[in-house]
Amino acid sequence: MDEAMRVFNAMVDKGLHPNVFTYNILINGYCKKMKVDEAMHLFRELPRRGLKPDNITFSVMLRDLFQTGRCGVAQKLFNDMQAAGIIPNSQTYGILLDGLCKNEHISEALSLFHMIESNSLHLHVIMYNILIDAFYKDKKLDTARALFSNLSSKGLQPDVKTYTTMIKGLCEEGLLHEAKELFKRHQEVTSQCDLPNQPGLTTPIVKKSNG
Repeated sequence: MDEAMRVFNAMVDKGLHPNVFTYNILINGYCKKMKVDEAMHLFRELPRRGLKPDNITFSVMLRDLFQTGRCGVAQKLFNDMQAAGIIPNSQTYGILLDGLCKNEHISEALSLFHMIESNSLHLHVIMYNILIDAFYKDKKLDTARALFSNLSSKGLQPDVKTYTTMIKGLCEEGLLHEAKELFKRHQEVTSQCDLPNQPGLTTPIVKKSNG
Protein backbone atom coordinates (compact mmCIF):
# COMPACT_ATOMS: atom_id res chain seq x y z
CA MET A 1 0.00 0.00 0.00
CA ASP A 2 2.95 2.35 0.58
CA GLU A 3 3.90 2.19 -3.09
CA ALA A 4 0.29 2.67 -4.16
CA MET A 5 0.01 5.79 -2.00
CA ARG A 6 3.30 7.16 -3.40
CA VAL A 7 1.90 6.82 -6.92
CA PHE A 8 -1.38 8.39 -5.80
CA ASN A 9 0.35 11.38 -4.17
CA ALA A 10 2.63 11.84 -7.19
CA MET A 11 -0.45 11.90 -9.42
CA VAL A 12 -2.05 14.59 -7.25
CA ASP A 13 1.20 16.62 -7.16
CA LYS A 14 1.20 16.66 -10.97
CA GLY A 15 -2.24 18.24 -10.98
CA LEU A 16 -4.11 15.10 -11.95
CA HIS A 17 -7.49 14.57 -10.33
CA PRO A 18 -8.24 11.12 -8.90
CA ASN A 19 -11.81 9.91 -9.29
CA VAL A 20 -14.00 7.73 -7.07
CA PHE A 21 -12.76 4.60 -8.84
CA THR A 22 -9.18 5.45 -7.81
CA TYR A 23 -10.23 6.03 -4.21
CA ASN A 24 -12.21 2.79 -4.15
CA ILE A 25 -9.09 0.83 -5.14
CA LEU A 26 -7.04 2.42 -2.36
CA ILE A 27 -9.78 2.10 0.26
CA ASN A 28 -10.26 -1.56 -0.65
CA GLY A 29 -6.51 -2.12 -0.42
CA TYR A 30 -6.36 -0.72 3.10
CA CYS A 31 -9.47 -2.66 4.09
CA LYS A 32 -7.94 -5.94 2.93
CA LYS A 33 -5.02 -5.22 5.24
CA MET A 34 -7.49 -4.40 8.05
CA LYS A 35 -6.22 -0.81 8.21
CA VAL A 36 -9.61 0.73 8.81
CA ASP A 37 -8.34 4.10 10.06
CA GLU A 38 -6.32 4.68 6.88
CA ALA A 39 -9.30 3.62 4.79
CA MET A 40 -11.59 5.96 6.72
CA HIS A 41 -9.14 8.83 6.21
CA LEU A 42 -9.37 8.36 2.44
CA PHE A 43 -13.14 8.00 2.66
CA ARG A 44 -13.45 11.33 4.47
CA GLU A 45 -11.16 12.96 1.92
CA LEU A 46 -13.63 12.35 -0.92
CA PRO A 47 -15.98 15.32 -0.24
CA ARG A 48 -12.99 17.66 0.12
CA ARG A 49 -12.05 16.76 -3.45
CA GLY A 50 -15.58 17.30 -4.67
CA LEU A 51 -16.20 13.57 -5.04
CA LYS A 52 -19.17 11.53 -3.86
CA PRO A 53 -18.69 7.98 -2.53
CA ASP A 54 -20.73 5.38 -4.38
CA ASN A 55 -22.24 2.02 -3.45
CA ILE A 56 -18.87 0.30 -3.81
CA THR A 57 -17.16 2.79 -1.49
CA PHE A 58 -19.78 2.38 1.21
CA SER A 59 -19.93 -1.41 0.83
CA VAL A 60 -16.17 -1.79 1.24
CA MET A 61 -16.12 0.48 4.29
CA LEU A 62 -19.10 -1.26 5.89
CA ARG A 63 -17.53 -4.68 5.40
CA ASP A 64 -14.28 -3.57 7.02
CA LEU A 65 -15.95 -1.81 9.94
CA PHE A 66 -18.00 -4.91 10.75
CA GLN A 67 -14.96 -7.17 10.41
CA THR A 68 -13.13 -5.06 12.99
CA GLY A 69 -16.13 -5.05 15.34
CA ARG A 70 -17.05 -1.39 14.87
CA CYS A 71 -20.76 -2.03 14.55
CA GLY A 72 -21.90 1.37 15.79
CA VAL A 73 -19.68 3.20 13.31
CA ALA A 74 -20.86 0.89 10.52
CA GLN A 75 -24.52 1.52 11.29
CA LYS A 76 -23.94 5.28 11.41
CA LEU A 77 -22.15 5.08 8.06
CA PHE A 78 -25.11 3.21 6.60
CA ASN A 79 -27.45 5.94 7.85
CA ASP A 80 -25.15 8.56 6.30
CA MET A 81 -25.28 6.65 3.04
CA GLN A 82 -29.06 6.80 2.96
CA ALA A 83 -29.08 10.46 4.01
CA ALA A 84 -26.79 11.22 1.07
CA GLY A 85 -29.40 9.76 -1.27
CA ILE A 86 -27.36 6.71 -2.24
CA ILE A 87 -29.66 3.72 -2.59
CA PRO A 88 -28.10 0.54 -1.16
CA ASN A 89 -28.03 -2.41 -3.55
CA SER A 90 -28.43 -6.09 -2.64
CA GLN A 91 -24.68 -6.45 -2.07
CA THR A 92 -24.67 -3.60 0.43
CA TYR A 93 -27.65 -5.05 2.28
CA GLY A 94 -25.96 -8.45 2.29
CA ILE A 95 -22.83 -6.97 3.87
CA LEU A 96 -24.94 -5.20 6.48
CA LEU A 97 -26.92 -8.34 7.35
CA ASP A 98 -23.78 -10.47 7.50
CA GLY A 99 -21.95 -7.92 9.64
CA LEU A 100 -24.81 -7.61 12.12
CA CYS A 101 -25.20 -11.39 12.42
CA LYS A 102 -21.49 -12.07 12.87
CA ASN A 103 -21.33 -9.40 15.57
CA GLU A 104 -24.29 -11.00 17.38
CA HIS A 105 -26.83 -8.31 16.49
CA ILE A 106 -29.22 -10.89 15.04
CA SER A 107 -32.46 -9.19 16.07
CA GLU A 108 -31.30 -5.99 14.36
CA ALA A 109 -30.42 -8.00 11.26
CA LEU A 110 -33.91 -9.52 11.20
CA SER A 111 -35.50 -6.07 11.60
CA LEU A 112 -33.44 -4.82 8.66
CA PHE A 113 -34.48 -7.85 6.62
CA HIS A 114 -38.17 -7.18 7.34
CA MET A 115 -37.64 -3.55 6.29
CA ILE A 116 -36.17 -4.77 2.98
CA GLU A 117 -39.20 -7.03 2.53
CA SER A 118 -41.79 -4.40 3.45
CA ASN A 119 -40.27 -1.83 1.09
CA SER A 120 -40.34 -4.34 -1.79
CA LEU A 121 -36.59 -4.01 -2.19
CA HIS A 122 -34.60 -6.60 -4.09
CA LEU A 123 -34.26 -9.79 -2.05
CA HIS A 124 -31.58 -12.35 -2.79
CA VAL A 125 -31.13 -15.93 -1.62
CA ILE A 126 -27.77 -14.90 -0.11
CA MET A 127 -29.64 -12.71 2.40
CA TYR A 128 -31.73 -15.71 3.45
CA ASN A 129 -28.61 -17.87 3.74
CA ILE A 130 -26.98 -15.34 6.07
CA LEU A 131 -30.00 -15.22 8.37
CA ILE A 132 -30.73 -18.96 8.32
CA ASP A 133 -27.14 -19.70 9.30
CA ALA A 134 -27.22 -17.08 12.07
CA PHE A 135 -30.47 -18.36 13.57
CA TYR A 136 -29.30 -21.98 13.54
CA LYS A 137 -26.13 -20.93 15.36
CA ASP A 138 -28.31 -19.00 17.82
CA LYS A 139 -30.40 -22.17 18.39
CA LYS A 140 -33.54 -20.53 16.96
CA LEU A 141 -34.64 -23.41 14.79
CA ASP A 142 -38.21 -22.24 14.20
CA THR A 143 -37.07 -18.88 12.82
CA ALA A 144 -34.56 -20.58 10.51
CA ARG A 145 -37.27 -22.95 9.27
CA ALA A 146 -39.68 -20.06 8.70
CA LEU A 147 -37.11 -18.19 6.61
CA PHE A 148 -36.45 -21.30 4.54
CA SER A 149 -40.17 -21.86 3.96
CA ASN A 150 -40.60 -18.21 2.97
CA LEU A 151 -38.18 -18.44 0.04
CA SER A 152 -40.63 -19.79 -2.53
CA SER A 153 -43.27 -17.15 -1.69
CA LYS A 154 -40.70 -14.52 -2.70
CA GLY A 155 -40.01 -16.21 -6.01
CA LEU A 156 -36.61 -17.46 -4.83
CA GLN A 157 -35.12 -20.94 -4.88
CA PRO A 158 -32.77 -22.28 -2.19
CA ASP A 159 -29.26 -22.91 -3.46
CA VAL A 160 -26.64 -25.43 -2.33
CA LYS A 161 -25.57 -23.13 0.52
CA THR A 162 -29.17 -22.93 1.77
CA TYR A 163 -29.62 -26.70 1.76
CA THR A 164 -26.20 -27.29 3.34
CA THR A 165 -26.93 -24.84 6.16
CA MET A 166 -30.39 -26.30 6.78
CA ILE A 167 -29.20 -29.92 6.78
CA LYS A 168 -26.24 -29.16 9.03
CA GLY A 169 -28.46 -27.24 11.46
CA LEU A 170 -31.06 -30.00 11.61
CA CYS A 171 -28.37 -32.61 12.23
CA GLU A 172 -26.84 -30.57 15.03
CA GLU A 173 -30.27 -30.46 16.66
CA GLY A 174 -30.56 -34.24 16.33
CA LEU A 175 -33.35 -34.03 13.73
CA LEU A 176 -31.89 -36.64 11.39
CA HIS A 177 -35.19 -37.68 9.83
CA GLU A 178 -36.02 -34.10 8.85
CA ALA A 179 -32.48 -33.61 7.55
CA LYS A 180 -32.75 -36.74 5.37
CA GLU A 181 -36.13 -35.62 4.02
CA LEU A 182 -34.66 -32.25 3.11
CA PHE A 183 -31.75 -33.95 1.38
CA LYS A 184 -34.22 -36.03 -0.67
CA ARG A 185 -36.04 -32.84 -1.60
CA HIS A 186 -32.77 -31.33 -2.79
CA GLN A 187 -32.07 -34.41 -4.91
CA GLU A 188 -35.50 -34.14 -6.53
CA VAL A 189 -34.98 -30.46 -7.34
CA THR A 190 -31.52 -31.02 -8.83
CA SER A 191 -32.72 -33.94 -10.95
CA GLN A 192 -35.65 -31.90 -12.29
CA CYS A 193 -33.33 -29.01 -13.14
CA ASP A 194 -30.64 -31.32 -14.53
CA LEU A 195 -28.14 -30.03 -11.97
CA PRO A 196 -25.32 -32.08 -10.40
CA ASN A 197 -25.84 -33.41 -6.89
CA GLN A 198 -23.56 -32.12 -4.14
CA PRO A 199 -21.95 -35.02 -2.23
CA GLY A 200 -20.97 -32.68 0.61
CA LEU A 201 -24.62 -32.29 1.59
CA THR A 202 -24.65 -35.79 3.10
CA THR A 203 -21.59 -35.19 5.30
CA PRO A 204 -23.49 -33.81 8.34
CA ILE A 205 -26.02 -36.67 8.12
CA VAL A 206 -23.31 -39.34 7.94
CA LYS A 207 -21.36 -37.79 10.81
CA LYS A 208 -24.44 -37.58 13.03
CA SER A 209 -25.57 -41.10 12.14
CA ASN A 210 -22.15 -42.50 13.03
CA GLY A 211 -21.74 -40.31 16.10
